[in-house]
Amino acid sequence: SHMELQMPALSPTMTTGNISTYKVKVGDKLSPGDLICDIESDKATIGWESQEDGYVAAILVPEGSEGVPVGKPVLVVVDSADDVPAFANY
Repeated sequence: SHMELQMPALSPTMTTGNISTYKVKVGDKLSPGDLICDIESDKATIGWESQEDGYVAAILVPEGSEGVPVGKPVLVVVDSADDVPAFANY
């Protein structure tokens, strides 16, 4: 199975964010607390940490993207490394 991780609201007033730097790439294993990327809001740059175990299957929003709406799918995570190739053209 897979899940889409969505742009988080890092503050109560945040409606969009910028993805400054990814810390993961497709195929990387994620564990809770691992840094996915740095997100810039209007107030600060905050590291977005994984809450789940899994593998990065697809990055849907490229590094350097600005004005990404809160709730927009940013990357796809799967349970097994074997599932990663299925998302190459997601």
